[in-house]
Amino acid sequence: MKLFSRVSVLAVVCLLLGSCGSSSVGLPKSELELLPTSPEKGSLFAYYEPKGLAKWNRNWTYPLDMTGVSWNDPRTATLIDDQHVVMAAHFVRPSDVPIMFHDRNGNPIERYVVRVSSLAPMADVAVGKLNLPVPGSIKRYGFASASELQSGRAVLITDQTKTISVHQIRGMNATTISFSYHPQLDAIYRRNLIVGDSGNPTFIISNNDLMLVETHHFGGPGSGPCYASEQIQSAIRAAIEQMR
Repeated sequence: MKLFSRVSVLAVVCLLLGSCGSSSVGLPKSELELLPTSPEKGSLFAYYEPKGLAKWNRNWTYPLDMTGVSWNDPRTATLIDDQHVVMAAHFVRPSDVPIMFHDRNGNPIERYVVRVSSLAPMADVAVGKLNLPVPGSIKRYGFASASELQSGRAVLITDQTKTISVHQIRGMNATTISFSYHPQLDAIYRRNLIVGDSGNPTFIISNNDLMLVETHHFGGPGSGPCYASEQIQSAIRAAIEQMR
């Protein structure tokens, strides 16, 4: 079944004029408003070189600032402040493999993980400290709030193929959130998460910003640690303080 939706007016203007520079393009009010009338796979890059230039696709994903996700290795890392990333605790980026970010102009920024603190077994989360802070051209992601994570809400799922899919929230508890496929959307927006997708982030749009919901632990439609959890947020803050 196709979803009849529209691309946000501001996003269309930016796509047509190409005048949004290296900053984030204005986001629509909801995840579903991003989607074009004709279903289209959410491929993030027109081309990608881990240590060279990359080109972000000018498709429906373009308003989404994914510069703070490191795509050069399946052991994905997502930036939460100037110098710290979150990963799956069972799938951590080793210290000898670079963490590459690409800004909105496609320029590469290289960093390395120098310290890691795991939240397991409480949650499948590892916090990594980078060797240097990242520049302001790279996005930092705040945590979603629990009040926004209603059952049935659409979410933006990423994976190791550098693609965004659109699933929905199935349910959540104190530390975990799970997803299901969105029944109204074309199958092109579904991802069967598999080995290698662990640690890739899920987002929602809130107050014109991308907020981190989860990083993948299980496959299929996906589930994992919920970053709206106060327990997880407190543990992350403690891990960062310990690594200072």
